[in-house]
Amino acid sequence: MNLLEKIPEYIFLPSCGVCKKLGEGYLCNKCGKDIEKYKIELIESEKINGIQVEKIYLFKYLGIIRRKIIEYKFNDKPYLYKMFCKTIIENKKTCEFIKSYDIIIPVPIYKKRKKSRGYNQSELISREIAKKLNLQMFNNVLIKISNNEMQSKLNRKQRLKNVKNVYKIINKEKITNKDVIIFDDIYTTGSTINECISILKKANVNKIGVLILAKD
Repeated sequence: MNLLEKIPEYIFLPSCGVCKKLGEGYLCNKCGKDIEKYKIELIESEKINGIQVEKIYLFKYLGIIRRKIIEYKFNDKPYLYKMFCKTIIENKKTCEFIKSYDIIIPVPIYKKRKKSRGYNQSELISREIAKKLNLQMFNNVLIKISNNEMQSKLNRKQRLKNVKNVYKIINKEKITNKDVIIFDDIYTTGSTINECISILKKANVNKIGVLILAKD
């Protein structure tokens, strides 16, 4: 982060991402307690395409969490990544899970969609997590090569088909023999994450984990 990026934090007090209250960081105590109602912090382990994968889901995709993720992704509110990161970084169990990996990789979005939106919502959060917890973050290893239809518009069967052949590994030497955790904002059927795991497996990673902000 350069000096110009730091200046706003010195001049302006950060406001709560929910109620806009100033002076209590990016999530005030009251709204933090409201968000806690949706926390599940569920850890699961399963074999996916021949590799054992641990997943941690932080919240239910309901209420404030659902509303704020939608605002973050679709209503041009990239600054909300700070609020979501605060809920992750301040949780000891989640941080211990994340720190058992070397590298965090955000689920990529297609370059035209990223240009239209202005940012990849998963990348902003992943970058902040990497900085706070001393991991590497790579956005140039797992890439999306096809602008497929948005998963939220499809049923389960359609979602499985929709993610086939849309991701690719490049610069695989960066993650070979490393412990890699993938981050995504929403988990519904698991089609996207499972496809990403299959692609990452080709880079001969040592271990793959999954960090999900909200489980639908």
